[in-house]
Amino acid sequence: MAARFLLLYALLLALATAAASQGLAQEDVAKRLKEELSERNRENEMLESWNGDPCSPSTWEGFSCEPKDGVRVVVKLNFSSKNLQGQIPATIGNLTDLTEIDLQDNNFTGSIPVSFSALKHLRNLSVKCNPFLSNQLPDGFSTGVDFRHGACAAEEYHSSPAEEYQSPPGVASQRVIVIGGVAGGSLACTFALGFLFVCFNKRERRSPEKDCSSTTIQQLSLKSIQTATGNFKRLIGEGGFGAVYRGILPHGQEVAVKVRSSSSTQGTREFNNELRLLSAVWHENLVPLIGYCCEKDQQILVYPFMSNGSLQDRLYGEASKRKVLDWPTRLSVCIGAARGLVYLHNFAGRCIIHRDIKSSNILMDHSMCGKVADFGFSKYAPQEGDSNPSMEVRGTAGYLDPEYYSTQVLSTRSDVFSFGVVLLEIVTGREPLDVKRPRDEWSLVEWAKPYIREYKIEEMVDPGIKGQYCSEAMWRVLEVALVCTEPFSTFRPSMEDVLRELEDALIIENNASEYMRSIESTGTLGSNRYLSIDRKMFTSGSARIEPTKGQLQTMPSLPR
Repeated sequence: MAARFLLLYALLLALATAAASQGLAQEDVAKRLKEELSERNRENEMLESWNGDPCSPSTWEGFSCEPKDGVRVVVKLNFSSKNLQGQIPATIGNLTDLTEIDLQDNNFTGSIPVSFSALKHLRNLSVKCNPFLSNQLPDGFSTGVDFRHGACAAEEYHSSPAEEYQSPPGVASQRVIVIGGVAGGSLACTFALGFLFVCFNKRERRSPEKDCSSTTIQQLSLKSIQTATGNFKRLIGEGGFGAVYRGILPHGQEVAVKVRSSSSTQGTREFNNELRLLSAVWHENLVPLIGYCCEKDQQILVYPFMSNGSLQDRLYGEASKRKVLDWPTRLSVCIGAARGLVYLHNFAGRCIIHRDIKSSNILMDHSMCGKVADFGFSKYAPQEGDSNPSMEVRGTAGYLDPEYYSTQVLSTRSDVFSFGVVLLEIVTGREPLDVKRPRDEWSLVEWAKPYIREYKIEEMVDPGIKGQYCSEAMWRVLEVALVCTEPFSTFRPSMEDVLRELEDALIIENNASEYMRSIESTGTLGSNRYLSIDRKMFTSGSARIEPTKGQLQTMPSLPR
């Protein structure tokens, strides 16, 4: 009798211990899930409400729990429409009692985690309306799961009652064109117009390009944008997309408003591309998107106003915008842009190639922090299995990678080439392509390379910074620019390598500045300070990128 009692006691103790350990494990898993999601979704209201055990005393938002073996376990996750970004947390695969997972209408990236293959009770998985998420299922995933994926359901746009408004200058109204055509047309034209109208309406219902509502970026009304810009009267510039206006939102934030013009070289595809891309990425060195507008045939993008303009403006733009940047500032701005590119090239799940890096797309905020802008041409790097990869070459003359142009094969090294051209711009103060100069000076890259190889630094440097730089730092930048603009992409470095070299150059420059200040304080040095310092005082060797391999190697310093 005593033996049976002891056996029963041991069995109950084992069950209690197992239940307790399972509850503890579940709480640990939920805590890890919150940490993974919070890395890319700070200040998310749902995540901030999660504390303690997901099933007790009250169930977390997005969780559903049921009793099992004496404890409550998580059986359903519903994170739909929660504005979540980043990769789907692999930790979800540790919630082994899950039967349903709903992740639709978010901005998840990457692919379905391999850990989902361990969810043997899973019956339903929905990842619809996650435009940057791969729908490839991991090996071992149960074939009995109802897997829902794909694009967002198109929603017809129902406009509000017509209201009077002033279109941005240069933007024509299609309605006026149609009405004019009908008024002056013959009976045949009327039939043709009716036919085209029916076809157009069918295409409108089919086309996902008109649906902007799937993004997490704030949608602004046309009226609010009109108010912010003073009816589009504060023009501050024009680009390939259209005119750019300055405005102020109701809460006081200054913004730059890009309005697509009817003659724009960029269309709905580029508009939607930028909208969807910027809803999935964020980095301090990328210009973020605040809001957008798809109303009354307008396509409008709203960004924070970059008070110090573009790098191009400051180097050789209009006289009213041109202000001399000192050498350390030029270098610092390019380091910021390089960090933004490194982020894109290493984006979780699949790297992003900008395809239009140039000095006009590097903007500077109030603190002169360099930020990469304009993602209309950006796209994911090609990979095996892509269906119908785009062979269309995009970019700007003077910055365009010659290998990409000739082969139509795109890689991150195409961005590296363009960035190398920007480095030559900050050194020389010249435009990348200037047909007003003598024929042998049209191309900045071709003009600069002989000077770099022959070490004629003083003959190519921008007159605005002559005598105001450390020679060693300048040579570091020129060496990087030279290898970035190699004709063949295999000889170019990665953006990570470029960034390290530029950061080293800035350290050398700052150390030289500190040294010179200490010398000048004693009154022993003249005004032409940096040129009187021997480069050997700062380093006996130059860590450079070897053009034959595109890798960092330590080599002797270049001769003066």
